[in-house]
Amino acid sequence: MKRISFILLVFVFLGLYLFTYNSNSSFLDKEIKQTLFTSVSKPSWKIEMQNTKDSFELHSLTATQEENKGVFLLDEPIFRSYWENKFKSTASSVYAILDLAEEKLLMTNNVHLTITERDEKIDLFSETINFDMRNKNFRSKNQVQMKSTSFRLNSNGFDLFQNSNGVNELIFSKAAFEENNASKNSFYGEADLIIYKSPSDTFTLKGSAEIKFESTLISAEEIEFNFKTKKIISSKRSKIIKS
Repeated sequence: MKRISFILLVFVFLGLYLFTYNSNSSFLDKEIKQTLFTSVSKPSWKIEMQNTKDSFELHSLTATQEENKGVFLLDEPIFRSYWENKFKSTASSVYAILDLAEEKLLMTNNVHLTITERDEKIDLFSETINFDMRNKNFRSKNQVQMKSTSFRLNSNGFDLFQNSNGVNELIFSKAAFEENNASKNSFYGEADLIIYKSPSDTFTLKGSAEIKFESTLISAEEIEFNFKTKKIISSKRSKIIKS
């Protein structure tokens, strides 16, 4: 009986070792700074992606492995992403699920994602945000709010993509935004899709697009709008209504 228990224990530890340091995975060079048992207190992990300029850090209060699979349940996680060793974004939440086999991190409950661009930052808030490390994509199908120094935006979900040059593209569905300054000169806009490429000062509104400022309402199939200068750069099939 003792011999069987010993053999089973050897297999468990061997499985954990191979799982943690599998060199054939594209999730390469996972530097787990603490040994992974069933439960780990205050783990701190560094993840470097093979053949890319991306790297990530993941910290949490506790990490619990799910049935010896490559799935970890995290309490109070903090996730940071880097591009060419330069800080790009950070995300925090109450809970998260890390799936190493799928290379995905699902953050839940009071998720706060901060994107740093140039001299300003953008904050996004939602109940769930899913991060695909392989494809460098943040995604949520829940209500999301986006805040910056210039505006605030609400939508029914979003996708964030990062291209090979480190440029972020955010796509918001069924979205509306308005200027933070509540004055008679403040602007308002909405569309089926709102696209924001950062760092930039423009929104591209597509499908039932509307921009309203002062006494003017502009509706169009597509509108490109600079929220810093409050000017419409271009529009397609537009109509102007003065009130």
